[in-house]
Amino acid sequence: YLLLGFLLGLAIPGVWFLAKLFLDTRVQNRRDIKDNVNVPFLGEIPLDKDHMKKKVKGAIVVDGANHSQSEAFRILRTNMSFMSKKGQTGQVITFVSFNEGAGKTFVSTNLAASFAMAKKKVVAVDLDIRKGTMTSILGCSHTTGVTNYLYDPAIKVDDIIIKGVGHENLDFIPAGSKAPNPAELLMDDRLDTLIETLRERYDYIIVDNVPVGIIADATVSNRIADLTVFVVRAGKMDRRQLPELEELYKEKTLANMAIVLNGSQHRSGGYGY
Repeated sequence: YLLLGFLLGLAIPGVWFLAKLFLDTRVQNRRDIKDNVNVPFLGEIPLDKDHMKKKVKGAIVVDGANHSQSEAFRILRTNMSFMSKKGQTGQVITFVSFNEGAGKTFVSTNLAASFAMAKKKVVAVDLDIRKGTMTSILGCSHTTGVTNYLYDPAIKVDDIIIKGVGHENLDFIPAGSKAPNPAELLMDDRLDTLIETLRERYDYIIVDNVPVGIIADATVSNRIADLTVFVVRAGKMDRRQLPELEELYKEKTLANMAIVLNGSQHRSGGYGY
């Protein structure tokens, strides 16, 4: 009986772990991505629960400290310089994902803050004009934003810029009033005019875009991008969606595309390569 109990004690959890291993089709780490797609991999943002508890939920978490998330954003910032094409600076960086909850707003907001801390002049633009997630996260009550600029020629660029959001080098343009025709607005030439004006004023323009595939907005507005960062959330995205990601890359649907893995399980034990 003791021997039988011992064997069952080994077998039951063993079967459970094997079933979990074979039945779980979600992306868990960078190897799952690199083994299935040829899209350039920029880096991963670890899930640092201890540090995030000290911060306001959804707010900027990067700071001058050397905790895992701040360091990850520094590495991401550095790796982006290698994605710049010859003759281009990689000045306009847009963030997209397949589904809501991937963390593209979190990654884009904190990357903007990381660039600002590196003494670069940065503007973050909430181009998710259907939901305005970045606007909500940054707590901006400014109602005049992208949509107002696109449909009202009387509104100037300076009317929609909020100065010094979280950092003196970080400005912000909110989504603006909700519009009934977002896709048509984003097709307007005034979006190109807005970005060209911002290129003259800022070192980096960080754009929070909408999920790809659900609605047309992301592909319509992607014409402004020098670099498109596709955010994949560890533990949420199904690996069976990776061929769709590879197809987007091969067909060049998104300009100069690269991948960031968000929410990866970070290993403790200090610094390592």
